[in-house]
Amino acid sequence: MKRLFLILSLLVIGCSDSLSPTSENCDCSLDITSDLPQTDDVYELEYNSSLAQTYSVLSCQTECGWSQHIQWDSDYQYEIEGQWISLVNPASMTDEYGEGNVVFAVWEEFIGHTITIYGGYTDDCGHHLVDSVKVKVVDNE
Repeated sequence: MKRLFLILSLLVIGCSDSLSPTSENCDCSLDITSDLPQTDDVYELEYNSSLAQTYSVLSCQTECGWSQHIQWDSDYQYEIEGQWISLVNPASMTDEYGEGNVVFAVWEEFIGHTITIYGGYTDDCGHHLVDSVKVKVVDNE
């Protein structure tokens, strides 16, 4: 329930510009991408059965030119010893050029699933920006 609230908050707040600008540079954005192969706007992650988890990296670009704290979440989780673990690290920072990365990982149980990964942040003007990507876990071997 807590995870669903966070995802919904990212989406609802992302549609609101209720705070007034505090800076002249309010042309920020958020674009999340991956180097994974892509078909019809869905990235494909090939599962590596020789590992316990298969990892990949997502990149983001804010176009703001200064460091931003990006929060991340996914619509799937994995339970380990009674703890629900997100498939993506919960936070990352962009560099002075507005570029950042985050690691996500999947287990064998996710083969065949399409996972949506969300990222978001609030710029210095009070605008909350959200983007997402879809990653399908495949096993073509």
